[in-house]
Amino acid sequence: MLDRICCALLAILVGLVMQTGGALAHSLGVDRAEMVEIEPGAYRLTAKVPRRIQPAILTPILPERCHFTGNPTGNRGGYSVTFQFNCDPGLTAEDRLTLPWKREGSLLTVRWAGQEPVSRLAKREGEAITADLAEWMAGSGSTLRAAKRYTVLGIEHILAGIDHLLFVLALLFVVNGRWKLVKTVTAFTVAHSITLGLATLGYVSLPTAPVEAAIALSIVFLASEIVWKSRGRTSLTFEAPWVVAFAFGLLHGLGFAGALSEIGLPPAEIPVALLFFNVGVEIGQLLFVAAALAVGWVISRAVLQGKRSNLLRLAIVYSIGAISMFWVIERTGKIFL
Repeated sequence: MLDRICCALLAILVGLVMQTGGALAHSLGVDRAEMVEIEPGAYRLTAKVPRRIQPAILTPILPERCHFTGNPTGNRGGYSVTFQFNCDPGLTAEDRLTLPWKREGSLLTVRWAGQEPVSRLAKREGEAITADLAEWMAGSGSTLRAAKRYTVLGIEHILAGIDHLLFVLALLFVVNGRWKLVKTVTAFTVAHSITLGLATLGYVSLPTAPVEAAIALSIVFLASEIVWKSRGRTSLTFEAPWVVAFAFGLLHGLGFAGALSEIGLPPAEIPVALLFFNVGVEIGQLLFVAAALAVGWVISRAVLQGKRSNLLRLAIVYSIGAISMFWVIERTGKIFL
């Protein structure tokens, strides 16, 4: 009887060991890791795991221009596995670290030379944990690369920002004449450049939810002004649209700053990022204005004329107002969550 009990206990023990081994062979748990830029182009990556987990920490896959300076399988201590490597040129925001570690993820802290540490959760994708270094505020590598990077980000942001585009579209319904259009667009540009810079540099700080709700409300205001104008009532919005554009541009600049802060700015690149993100926003904005004016010209001249053109114009304005009012309600609700 005792022999049977011993055999059963041994079988259970073997099963537990096999289960533990099987679990280790698959993704399991989230650990801490740290990458330090020891000097330009030289890095130390440390996985902070106990010895029993260390078999799951395999050799990282580095960018092609990088090479290990120590043991590629890592120096294994009591509670860490450390890899050292060099890159020439150094790591940039375009690079990705691939960690074929048999874990669910890693809370990775990166300490770039001369910067505050940045911590993010690097998640498992397929067979490995991946870390796009742009999310850890890696530098661009050169001023030219930084200029290109933030210009593209600015274009992408404005063209994906439907609320900003609807505001610009509403302004086009307000402005008559090329000179007024130039002054209005310039006023909007100058205004959002001011608050974008102030917010990014830390001189102005407002919660995101109220700012986003106010941006939506600015579109509702413009739409209502256009409707009142169609009924014969004029206002400062039509007499001096650049004043209104400047006032609301200050508000929209805070929205741009929120998007830029989410991207992450290496301290050394803040001046370049501010300049070229703004350039990108303006390029995207001008592309949208040109497309909207072209479509409007085709509709008014080739498709619809007279009353039908005015009805279509009002239908577009009411649609802008309705969508924006929905955003006002939705975003106002988020303030109290």
